[in-house]
Amino acid sequence: MDTSYILQQCKSLNPRLIEWRRLLHRIPEIGIDLPRTEAAVRSILEELNIRLPEDYRGIGLVAVLEGEKSSGRTVAIRADMDALAINEEPGREYGSIHPGSMHACGHDAHMAIALGAACFLSQNRQDLPGTVKFIFQPAEESMDGAQGMLEAGALDNPRVDRLLGLHIGDIWPEVGLGQIGVCYKPMMAAADAFEFTMQAVGGHGAAPHRSPDPVLAASYAVTQLHTLVSRNIDPMEAAAITVGQIEGGSACNIIPTEVNARGTVRTLNEKTSELLETRIAEVVSHSAGSFRCQHRFAYYRGTHTVNNDPGTVDLVKQSATDLLGPSGVHLIERSTLIGEDVSIFLNEVPGCFFALGASNPDKDRVSLHHSPVFDIDESVLWRGTAVFCLSALRLLDPVKPDQTG
Repeated sequence: MDTSYILQQCKSLNPRLIEWRRLLHRIPEIGIDLPRTEAAVRSILEELNIRLPEDYRGIGLVAVLEGEKSSGRTVAIRADMDALAINEEPGREYGSIHPGSMHACGHDAHMAIALGAACFLSQNRQDLPGTVKFIFQPAEESMDGAQGMLEAGALDNPRVDRLLGLHIGDIWPEVGLGQIGVCYKPMMAAADAFEFTMQAVGGHGAAPHRSPDPVLAASYAVTQLHTLVSRNIDPMEAAAITVGQIEGGSACNIIPTEVNARGTVRTLNEKTSELLETRIAEVVSHSAGSFRCQHRFAYYRGTHTVNNDPGTVDLVKQSATDLLGPSGVHLIERSTLIGEDVSIFLNEVPGCFFALGASNPDKDRVSLHHSPVFDIDESVLWRGTAVFCLSALRLLDPVKPDQTG
């Protein structure tokens, strides 16, 4: 299919992409159960005459588009759907209608871009040499949606050969407005979680010598945990530990019986992750013992690092260059410690997760992720759609199997 035709047609779709993005932006939902969001996406897909199998256990949506020229190959385009528990900054005409919920990470745009690819490819299914599956996934923010869809068979029937996905915004600030960012090294971090509880008998705040203090034990542990990376990890490696939640106590003059804390661990390789799991457990145990407290500890392995398949990156990079020119593509050299559960899919099938720059301060569109002011310059949405479409077509092309890596 002619590249200039794809470029022109996807550009012309941008008003619809904006309309879809704003529709979805208004109805943010959190977690794995997203009935309004799924209904909106399903309605659009049905209008596009794309088949929606009913066998995914209620976890997300999978749409299947079968081309009229079958190569026996299947490419998946994945988009996440969930929002965040954030109150959106007021004043936007397309702002959230659900107080306390907001699309503050661009998932509304990801859905719109994938729907744009579904629209273009369905309109040109006579030239589609294979099958495209559109995976609309919930619960990316809680890091359990991809695993649920994988277990439900989202990559099977037909089996996916390659997977494509993107992230919009400025997670990588060096990716400029409208540029496509591609990465050959680990692109995003493995994201683990831990929690611990310090326990004591409790007592009067005026007699602290009569009861161990779980507040003090937890505080000491948190302080020590934040030294682990600098004193255990090679400075040339990347890792982060953050305790983001701590709860305990009911009054200023009561030593509580229990204090709970939760945190996240971000790493770029398995060896570092294993070491930090061990050291965190040791710090919590020793802190509890130092202050005569009992304790509980749990560590949860989350997502993998986002590792792209080099051959698929080559193909996406070339597709983006053919569509947007050399200046429209940026090679990402620096990994981020932000996590993404697309890694669950990419651990099963090779693929490419790429970036689309969409921050534009001149238009007051500032892509500060997980912020109540998050927004994007919607004029670039079509670029993501175009790269999805051309890359999928080339991955499915039976004439050039070598270009899939």
